[in-house]
Amino acid sequence: MLFFLLFSLLSQAQSKPILTVTPKTLSKSGDRIFIQWSGIDSPSKLDWLGLYSPPESTHDNFIGYKFLSSSPNWESESGSISLPLTSLRSNYSFRIFRWTESEVNPDCHYQDHNPLPGTKHLLPESEGFGFESGRGPEQIHLALTGQEGEMWVMFVAEDPEERYVRYREKEGVWEGGVAVARPGGTRGKICVMPQPTKALVGGILAGYLTLLWRVGSESKGWSSTRSFVSWDTSSNEAIAFLLGDMGTATPYLTFSRTQDESISTSKWILRDIEALRDKLTFVSHIGDISYARGYSWLWDEFFNLIEPVASKVPYHVCIGNHEYNWPSQPWKPEWSDSIFGTDGGGECGMPYSLRFNMPGNSSEPTGTRAPATRNLYYSFDMRPVHFVYMSTETNFLPGSSQFNFLKHDLESVDLTKTRFVVVQGHRLMYTTSSGSRDAPLR
Repeated sequence: MLFFLLFSLLSQAQSKPILTVTPKTLSKSGDRIFIQWSGIDSPSKLDWLGLYSPPESTHDNFIGYKFLSSSPNWESESGSISLPLTSLRSNYSFRIFRWTESEVNPDCHYQDHNPLPGTKHLLPESEGFGFESGRGPEQIHLALTGQEGEMWVMFVAEDPEERYVRYREKEGVWEGGVAVARPGGTRGKICVMPQPTKALVGGILAGYLTLLWRVGSESKGWSSTRSFVSWDTSSNEAIAFLLGDMGTATPYLTFSRTQDESISTSKWILRDIEALRDKLTFVSHIGDISYARGYSWLWDEFFNLIEPVASKVPYHVCIGNHEYNWPSQPWKPEWSDSIFGTDGGGECGMPYSLRFNMPGNSSEPTGTRAPATRNLYYSFDMRPVHFVYMSTETNFLPGSSQFNFLKHDLESVDLTKTRFVVVQGHRLMYTTSSGSRDAPLR
């Protein structure tokens, strides 16, 4: 009897599902975590692995998931998956759930209309894991200030302590640090639910022709060394990469539809920028930037994706409907009832306002208790071109602040020096499309 009881307990312990992750600490965003499981009795194609951050999140608040069937040997009751992860300034954990056919609810789905997996039957759960401290800032991106010899350096760090930018010419020693401002993030400042945006905005950096630079601190670590070309006013050409609606990609499924093609787009732009070598260029992303739509971690994924490009050349943006639109927004054109809706997912422009720092000081109220939306309309010269950015999501009609800005800006262009004017905004003003949704714009 005693032997049977011991044998029974031993058998139960051996059959208990196990979930492990290695390594326990990742060095930087983009490093891969190896997830391994065993003892999954009678595995099903609907069994799934949930990704959580922070680890104490409730079962329904996963940020992503993978079906165990994505592992080649999943039917053997064991398997493994490897995923690259982005630091969210909090730890991660994994959980495995059993989800049965009878529990599939077709009315509970995400944006691709696939049902969201159920969390009723928890199997194993991993320990928490995270990123090492002192690894230096991440999600680094640059922007022109509109003034010659200046560059904004923006990034995300693990804490709000002050960071510095150090720079040098290709041959030389590191110059003195340029102190970095620390506005931190905001919590509870968007339309629907509180989410942190922990971007730390960099200080203004005076430049030479070509600079090597890095950002960080001695106590918290430095980024890898980068390079950029400063603004050359004597140039007779302007090189720009113009795009819109790019989005981001994730190595897992999530609540919001993501854009795998954004990986190729970023790689192609980087390839062409590197081919230009030391010529000044920049990227112009004309709205619908990350498609995060209220899921804040997708902004982190986006900035991690574009960092190789955006830390090399200025990355400029204008706002789109997927950064802003919400029923409470204070202005909509009278013809727009069918096309201005909930595309912003409740962000009301807040992550867009805080994670970027564009030239000028434009802002408009959100119609909520959130701070005013920034980075709406501005301009700068890159000889021989004058670039103008406008917001198609806020008032641009005669009498508005934006209309007055655009009118004065365009009237002030010196045509003896400027050969071209490029005006950019996310939505079409007019269209020949025969689509029913486009009828108000025809």
